[in-house]
Amino acid sequence: MHILWWVILGVFVGGGRVRAYNVSLSLVPQSVVVTFGETASFNIEASGYVSSRIDLQLYWPQDAAMQIESNQTISFVEGWNNHSISLLIEPVKQGRFIVQPWVEPEGVVDDTRLFLLIKVAMFKPLMIISLMVGWAYTACWSAGYYPQIWLNYRRKSVVGLSFDFLYINIVGHISYVVFNVFLYWNTFVEDEYYQRHPFGLNPVIGNDIGFAVHAVFGTGFTIFQCWIYETGGNSVSKPAKAIIVTYLLIIFATMGCAMWNVMHWLDFLYVLSYIKLSTTMIKYFPQAYMNYRRKSTEGFEIMNRLLDLAGGLFSILQMVINAWNFDDWRSIGGDPVKFGLGIFSILFDLVFMFQHYILYRKRSVKVPAELPMLPK
Repeated sequence: MHILWWVILGVFVGGGRVRAYNVSLSLVPQSVVVTFGETASFNIEASGYVSSRIDLQLYWPQDAAMQIESNQTISFVEGWNNHSISLLIEPVKQGRFIVQPWVEPEGVVDDTRLFLLIKVAMFKPLMIISLMVGWAYTACWSAGYYPQIWLNYRRKSVVGLSFDFLYINIVGHISYVVFNVFLYWNTFVEDEYYQRHPFGLNPVIGNDIGFAVHAVFGTGFTIFQCWIYETGGNSVSKPAKAIIVTYLLIIFATMGCAMWNVMHWLDFLYVLSYIKLSTTMIKYFPQAYMNYRRKSTEGFEIMNRLLDLAGGLFSILQMVINAWNFDDWRSIGGDPVKFGLGIFSILFDLVFMFQHYILYRKRSVKVPAELPMLPK
């Protein structure tokens, strides 16, 4: 059904913005990362017909934030201009800077997205370490689905695994896939995002889509195992069904509002991201409660929680390394929801570890396994 939503959303929000200018100017790349002792380059690219001379003046956000090895005023003469001008910059300050050129005369080009984001790091080795840490937490989170899948296959049973956890989880993952896909590939939605964040870059990269799709696959395959292996009478509880139905109603309602121009498509995608965040907050409770009722963690593979814990710790470590290396602590405080949910997940990982290794170490099931987590 979500595939149908993708098709509908692509039809209604497809297409891009029509440029009403004879010439376009752009800075390529739009984001530059550089460290002290190094120079970085970027290009000023012109494309189209210039009816009169255009002067482009570069302004640094702070005095002496960096040096430029060229005249800061770039001129484009009358006529066809389809060329690129390369400039070198050398940073002298650590931090995050935005360079916004000033074009004269005004109004001859679309300069709403004409800017350069420069991130200056203190030490290059820390950038390499941050990259390695990033791959480490991605690997941990991606591999976390397979220990449970292997355990189910080996036991030919899913007794001890909360169905509520799985079904609530997959709703969040699918919502997150749709959010990433359309914000990354749909130019109309991307333009809406840029209108609200004129100096922002698209927050979605290709790796985000791959990671989200893999999460849907891992959770979906585990649900498939619940259909073919012994369940012990377990099923999705009524509270979980009510939560899922509520999510679907919200999705259909907001999608309808977007189709009838009551709200923006970008806001609809934000609703999907909020659903993903909320599922992360509630999905752990059913499994923790099932372990408590059964007085056992048998059937629930603790290795996936260990990998999740390692991934969460690596993720926070990368945020701290980047904040210190780029002197940009706002990158942590600027997204408190994401940071808070990371901490929330780590706390639940610790709860599961406490249940597995201390509370129910002997794995003696006092409540029959066929009893569901919550009343049906």
